[in-house]
Amino acid sequence: MVQIDENCCKAFYLPTKADLFVFQLRTWVNQYSIDPFAGKTLPPTLPKGDLLDRYHSHTEKCASCRMALTNLKRVRMGLVVAIAFCWALMPVLIFTQDTIPALGNIAVIISFVGVVIGGGIWFSLGNLEQKFYRGKEITPRNLPEK
Repeated sequence: MVQIDENCCKAFYLPTKADLFVFQLRTWVNQYSIDPFAGKTLPPTLPKGDLLDRYHSHTEKCASCRMALTNLKRVRMGLVVAIAFCWALMPVLIFTQDTIPALGNIAVIISFVGVVIGGGIWFSLGNLEQKFYRGKEITPRNLPEK
């Protein structure tokens, strides 16, 4: 028989009132000392990919998240275009730096730094985009406290 303890409440916690029903079921099971699923076995464990799927369980249904994902994809595509422009501009700047040497060197450096920083931002936005598709294995509330 499972007693209600802090771990049980933590395992069934939801940030809405939906967890109240799970808590009440646990209280009822403990109060009457019964096994609601006597003689039954649990179904096989779902694959980890299905359990951590955030896109189909939330993102595609939530208007805010759907719009945020769309905008994030647009920003990433804009970054790709800007990085490609800076990358294509570098040879032009290198070949034309003979006319204005000081300005040409600065422009090449700025263009190169723009490519490197833009690439870093693109990769970090890619990590953020993945969070719309897949959840963490261990939820933040179950992480050890610092």
